[in-house]
Amino acid sequence: MSEAQTRPKPPNFVEIHAAGKPDKLAVVGPEHSLTYAQLRARARSLAKRLYRMGVRPGDRVAVMTYNLSEFFEIRFALRYLQAGVVMVGYRMKPPEIEFIVDNSDSKLLFFWHEFADRILPFKGRYKKLLIDGFVGFGGPVEGALPYESLFGDLPEIDLDNLPSAGEMGSDLIYTSGVTGKPKGAARSADIMARPEVRDYMLKTVSLVGMTPDEVHLVCCPLYHSAPMAFVAKTVMLGGTIVLEPRFDPVQFLQLVDKYKVTSTLLVPTMVVRLLQVSQRVSGDLDLSSLRCVACGGAPLLPKYKLAFLDRYGDRLYEFYGSTETGVNTFISPREMRERPSSVGKAFASNELKIYDPLGNEVADGERGLLYIYNPFLMEGYYKNEEATSEIFRGKFMTVGDVAIRDAEGYYYIVDRVKALIIRGGVNIYPAEVEGVLSSIPGIADVAVVGKPDPELGEIVAAFVVPKEGHQVTKDEIQEYSEQRMENHKIPVIIVFTPEIPRTPTGKIMKKELREAVKEISA
Repeated sequence: MSEAQTRPKPPNFVEIHAAGKPDKLAVVGPEHSLTYAQLRARARSLAKRLYRMGVRPGDRVAVMTYNLSEFFEIRFALRYLQAGVVMVGYRMKPPEIEFIVDNSDSKLLFFWHEFADRILPFKGRYKKLLIDGFVGFGGPVEGALPYESLFGDLPEIDLDNLPSAGEMGSDLIYTSGVTGKPKGAARSADIMARPEVRDYMLKTVSLVGMTPDEVHLVCCPLYHSAPMAFVAKTVMLGGTIVLEPRFDPVQFLQLVDKYKVTSTLLVPTMVVRLLQVSQRVSGDLDLSSLRCVACGGAPLLPKYKLAFLDRYGDRLYEFYGSTETGVNTFISPREMRERPSSVGKAFASNELKIYDPLGNEVADGERGLLYIYNPFLMEGYYKNEEATSEIFRGKFMTVGDVAIRDAEGYYYIVDRVKALIIRGGVNIYPAEVEGVLSSIPGIADVAVVGKPDPELGEIVAAFVVPKEGHQVTKDEIQEYSEQRMENHKIPVIIVFTPEIPRTPTGKIMKKELREAVKEISA
């Protein structure tokens, strides 16, 4: 038998907690909440219907939603079916949605009703979905199955004895690709069956003091990997998940007060926006329950770290990690005050190495490309062996970040090899934006870089060379972009130039462009 066939199934924590504490709140949503018993019942019912519709072990299903309770019903239904989930960003435009659903081989697409106009007019372009493969929820949607209709007249299916596909379907979280197309980072949905992974998760739990009484507030979009990881830890413990569909700093603080939230995950932009809330508003709320505010996804400037600690107390923890590698370093509030520029020491079972361009490990204090190994690494980019092979060195993986390690073992992220733009904690690869802009008929050449921004971290700036005899305006470029890309990828700054500086081999000299754009106002 293969390793996949002999690998034990992961524990089903919803089943465990539904049996042990059925009335405990599992999910608190803006419209409706679910106890563990209710979540189990809804997920099992939905799983039976999905099986009847044609979803089988090893398959995947795509979901496009805000942070809402329905997502958890769908996710845990797929666990019963040994199927994987594919998250589609709710800011995505029709071509991006179509690519991810098709590339992932998803059998169904669940979506919040507000997104129908980005999906249903283009139904004919989705070639791999099952018949009746579109399911809308949250409101009436003409042209899609109503979500609640899936819970009636259920078939008799033994979910505990389904024919095995040999392995569970892998979950895919898509990251923007340097080649212009997103890449699906794959992790098997049965990863929690591996003892070393559970140990890795439990070390996070121990480090930040999470308990079975945890109340975790989810305000980052669930189509990112970090919030999903903290959700998994909370469900593993039998805690409660509180959902904020879209982040608002005042509402965030009100939810902490109302539900006595104990932990949350933020990206740097959210930290900055919480610092902008007036003392009068925050002072009227009880935030004493909040023990851990984890922050990651992009560099957080030292001045904001220290300002947050001073205003909200020593409850801010920063980590370095990625969709592909999980959490790799962690720094506590005490260490943060001493080393505000650091992202901390290697976390749990992570092995970190820094190499120079010749493949030699560098000495402490010297910069180089950071490589990582831990049991939570992704298996690879789905259907993209070339991109996968490029980032591995033996068992170690890199996402292209340049780092320094000091003599005490603290790490500092100092650059990004592939010119990644990080806006509000969201990765934007310039090549993806360049690919869209270069398809505009009036543009001859284009280069995209990040411009530093005090609140968002970076914003997108585009240098554009118009074709001879053509006129193209900033408004035309932005309108074209709005139809094809998520809003955060759309250039805020557009600079018209007679040429793009390039090396003799044709590579864009982006360092020069990044310097030039610093002097340009948005």
